[in-house]
Amino acid sequence: MTERFVVGREEKRRRWINVGWGLLFSGAMVATVAFEHQHDPERYSSFLLWSVASVLGAANLGSLVFLLRYLRLIDDHCLEVVAGKLRFLTAGQCSELEFEQVSALRLFRRWGKLRHIQLVLKNNRGIRLEGYQDLDRLAECLQDALPGKLMP
Repeated sequence: MTERFVVGREEKRRRWINVGWGLLFSGAMVATVAFEHQHDPERYSSFLLWSVASVLGAANLGSLVFLLRYLRLIDDHCLEVVAGKLRFLTAGQCSELEFEQVSALRLFRRWGKLRHIQLVLKNNRGIRLEGYQDLDRLAECLQDALPGKLMP
C-alpha cells in the first residue's frame, strides 16, 4: 500500500512569515542607523549606513530568492511510503531511499506537537522531513516500516 504526503499550506505560510520578519527587522536596523546618522554623522557615517543597507538588502533578496525557488519546487513535490522504501518525487524526478539504509528514526516534538522527523542513515547522515501535511501519520508509517529503530 502506498501512502502519499505533500508539503502543507501551513509550511508555506510559515516560510513567508519568516521572510517578512527578516524584512521587518532589517528595515528597523537600517532605520536605526539612519536615525543615528542624522543625529551624529561623525560616529555613524554614511559609509556605515550604506553598508548596513546593502548587506541587509542583499541578505533579504537572497532569502526571497531561496523562498521562491523552494515554493516552485514543492508545488509538484511529494513523498511516498511504499513497501521497503521511501520515494521522493520532485519535478518529474524520482529518488528512493531503501529502509535498509536507515539506522535510526527520531521524532522531534515541541510543546507536544511533532515538528520534524529525522532519518539517520548508516553512513551517519541525516534526512530531515518537515512541513508535510499529516506529519503524525507519516511518523506512524515510518515507525511501522522501521520497527525497533525509533530513538527517544
